[in-house]
Amino acid sequence: MANNLNERQKKILKILQDANSFLTASDLSCQLSVSTKTIYRDIQELANCNFEEYKLIKKENLGYMLVKEHRNDEDFISISNPEERRINLLLYLLSIAPMKTSIQKLSERYFVSQSSILNDFKHIEKRIEPYCLKLRRERSGTFIKGHQLSVNRLMSVMIESFLKQAGDPFSQYAIPAFIDQVKNDYIRLHEIKKILHDIQEEHEILLDQPFYLTLFCSLLSVVEKNLNQLQPAFQEKSFEPVDSSSKIYSITKDLVKKLEEYYSFRLKRSDFNKLYYIFKAYKLNSRILLNQETEEIMNEKVNLLSKQLIKGISEKSGYFLEDDELLNEQLTLHLHSMVYRLNHDIYIVNPILKSIQSNFKETFEMVKECAELVNMKGCFVKHITDEEIGYITLYFQISIDDKATKKIPVLIECSSGIGTSHLLSEKIRKTFPNLDIKRIVSQHRTKICDYSDIELVISTVKTHNANNKPTILVSPILNKEDKHKIEKFIDDYYKKQKTINMHEGIDSEKQLNNLFTEY
Repeated sequence: MANNLNERQKKILKILQDANSFLTASDLSCQLSVSTKTIYRDIQELANCNFEEYKLIKKENLGYMLVKEHRNDEDFISISNPEERRINLLLYLLSIAPMKTSIQKLSERYFVSQSSILNDFKHIEKRIEPYCLKLRRERSGTFIKGHQLSVNRLMSVMIESFLKQAGDPFSQYAIPAFIDQVKNDYIRLHEIKKILHDIQEEHEILLDQPFYLTLFCSLLSVVEKNLNQLQPAFQEKSFEPVDSSSKIYSITKDLVKKLEEYYSFRLKRSDFNKLYYIFKAYKLNSRILLNQETEEIMNEKVNLLSKQLIKGISEKSGYFLEDDELLNEQLTLHLHSMVYRLNHDIYIVNPILKSIQSNFKETFEMVKECAELVNMKGCFVKHITDEEIGYITLYFQISIDDKATKKIPVLIECSSGIGTSHLLSEKIRKTFPNLDIKRIVSQHRTKICDYSDIELVISTVKTHNANNKPTILVSPILNKEDKHKIEKFIDDYYKKQKTINMHEGIDSEKQLNNLFTEY
């Protein structure tokens, strides 16, 4: 294929061979007295050639160079089909957001004309719209505009697609076809994946999926901004000082050292702190509060938030949840990390948010309404995101399901026929999973039987022992009319329990309100 090169393209090869260094498209266009567009087309042709000894590489901000085949070409951005290039370009723009870049730089980065980049923009604009993001083109440059959480959502989906293609075992995201069906071979993703793998092994930690992806997004952003020397126009926030004696500090320090050695740059202190805060938020899930001076205040505020949420959901759902010790413990533990994350501008992405909103819609809406009410005017955090509402919803859904599916204890009274009684009990078990058959009692033993733990008696005996328990008379074959009577009892029973739970929840309202007003 190299024999098919025209004279100008052969001259480009000769210039690059003699230079043995990087040359920009502008450098080449000056030497050959042609436009940069012509150079881009020629470079495209050269990139598709299979040279025996050399490979054409491109390094960001430096230009083009011919290197020996055995040379490390990690900085080479391969020429891909338009869809692959757009995925690569989109991920790059997300990683540097809200920083700006120029069409000229993007053109040189991907070995294509500026008109190709402009065409890529049209495709990208449509695809980022569902994520509440916009591509802005201004005189000072092009950039993606949107909330950092929206940026993280799309970045996480793209990173997850890359991990899936690389054989990663966990994948809970609904990945759009325009991402899932395109090969994602962005070199930075391979590099960061390796660095994250090494840091977890060396420090014996295993980041769960949301934190892993949050850290991945942050690292990609830190790396690209530093490699491209992009400085934010605003002063990045700093929160509490880092604890240099903590394990979190040690992990962060080792991670930063790996980044600086691999990419040959020096991270700003704000970048170090950002990574530190992410690790700290992760460890808060393990009950580790690193700043002991704030632990007591943090515990008080979070415990109060947890109580307020449980009280509110109890009132809205009709289920008395304050007595659920597991809910109290696990929700409070989760909220410790959530409050820290949101107050430090750390936004984790919930991979199953849409599924939660669809399958547990009623509970999700209750939690969202209650959370907004409890957190009015930012009492606990600046804003509780839908991602966090989704996680909180799961804790409440488990507790509510447990309350709702609590089986009704039942006693079956029957004549002395053993076969008939067991046939009836088996039919009841299969037909009514809400009923828990505690005992089967024959007619002559009803007078000495204990009914204290029973909520319903199902009897085939017309004259049964006098007790204060509701009793349904059925035939041994359990006909249609019998089933209807039992169904009605079950429905009425749960409605009554819901009413009782609501009244029980009111008793603690005054005490919790007094506690809340202290803040």
